[in-house]
Amino acid sequence: MKYEKYLAVIIILSVLVYGFVNYMSHKARREKQVTDSKKTQKVYKNRELSQENIVNYIIFVIKNGSNRFNFPGGSMEANYVPPEKAKDVACYVYELSGRKCKEKYNKDAALYFSSNCAGCHGNDAKGLHGRYPDLTKKVLLGLKREF
Repeated sequence: MKYEKYLAVIIILSVLVYGFVNYMSHKARREKQVTDSKKTQKVYKNRELSQENIVNYIIFVIKNGSNRFNFPGGSMEANYVPPEKAKDVACYVYELSGRKCKEKYNKDAALYFSSNCAGCHGNDAKGLHGRYPDLTKKVLLGLKREF
């Protein structure tokens, strides 16, 4: 009986510590996203809308996430796609807007997009019912705000 009380206290403390650590981790990620968003503004301000800049912007968002636009669906966390596949997925997204990516990329990018991005952006990348950004626009929302 005595050990059961200690076990209950240990479990309750464990849950509280886990909750606190999770909260602090989320808070740190959120602060990093805000900082990264400010970096994006500096990096892409006054740049041309070339394929290279658009693809690099998509890679940046994949790797760093985005919380700048207050879409009803919420912010995008970083690294939904493995960093080594970010360029392939960025070229695939670029082509979803009807353009041709000059860079060669692995065709499994469509699989990565459909399994990691389509849940929010849709298989057509138009952003499910306006809850998430439309990735098929010629000028992506993040770049549009920078120019």
